[in-house]
Amino acid sequence: MENNKHHLIAEYEKELKQYENFSDKMDILLKELLDQEKISYHSIENRVKEKSSLAKKIDGKNKYQNLDEITDIVGCRIISYFEIDVEKIVNLIFKEFKIDEVNSIDKKKILDPDRFGYLSYHIICSINDERAQLREYKNYKKLKFEIQVRTILQHAWAEIEHDIGYKSNIAVPREFRRKFSRIASILEIADDEFSRLKLDIHNYVETISKQGFENIDINAESLKLFIEQSYDLEEIEAYIIEKLELKTVAFSEQMQSANISLFLNIINTFTTFKEILEIQNSLQKHKELIKKFIVKWAHVRGKLLERFRENFEQKDGFIIGYALMIEFLETNHKEGLGAFFPSLSAPEKAEAVALAVKIYREITSN
Repeated sequence: MENNKHHLIAEYEKELKQYENFSDKMDILLKELLDQEKISYHSIENRVKEKSSLAKKIDGKNKYQNLDEITDIVGCRIISYFEIDVEKIVNLIFKEFKIDEVNSIDKKKILDPDRFGYLSYHIICSINDERAQLREYKNYKKLKFEIQVRTILQHAWAEIEHDIGYKSNIAVPREFRRKFSRIASILEIADDEFSRLKLDIHNYVETISKQGFENIDINAESLKLFIEQSYDLEEIEAYIIEKLELKTVAFSEQMQSANISLFLNIINTFTTFKEILEIQNSLQKHKELIKKFIVKWAHVRGKLLERFRENFEQKDGFIIGYALMIEFLETNHKEGLGAFFPSLSAPEKAEAVALAVKIYREITSN
């Protein structure tokens, strides 16, 4: 048996570079597949089993004759935010890869009720026949790899279990087992509730899309949807692109999220707006002023114009900010105006506010 172990380790060392290349390929492929299907995920981790871990596995199982019988030398872990996305990811894997169903495990079906952390899928895969015909994959068509799929809460529990050394196959005192079971139940309920909350938000957005914005409160989701659907914002965007001769249009979800967070804070702190229709009415009322202000503001602030030329897309949400600025300029609300420049020092903020007031007076006096 010892000779066979040495043989397997020697074969592993010989093929290590191929395993590493295969691992990198699968990491890229999985990210591309998830992005194409618009399935959100927290992270994708890939690894090649280290020699010491492989040696322990060979000793423990005492059954391997060939290296290709060890199906998890290359492994990948996909961590999702929500349980409902786990099922989408698993379905995608079954669609895109050849599955070794004998060695794959759905641990939800076999583990004790208090083992929340390992309620995950362990799927043994290989390249499917169609993809194996492609040049970049043909060298890996005989290799198998393992994909683990779990939620971020399941992963957190598994990491904590590992850290404190809890194993179900040792005599854990009843008092500790009860604590583990109680915590596991709380986390499992949280996982279910997060999935339900995601679905509720999705249904809420769908309702707004169908019924319009009448009587819709201002919140992150409703403001985002308004930004993405407003014809007035599209009109202002087209005007700015033409006047500033912008050629690069790129959407940044991160920028949109940051802008919405800032503007919600400004709306809640410095305005009486409660519903989306109030923002829409303000936008329609000041549309021409907003157009002129943004163009003049960009020309005067050269760095802003450079940024527009690098990354401009109204769905980032910035036009809503200028609409609010016009509201504050109309009422000479200096504190509200200052809130648009959170990163500036007090003197710089005062200078920016004074410039905004100056530009507003110029465009309204013509």
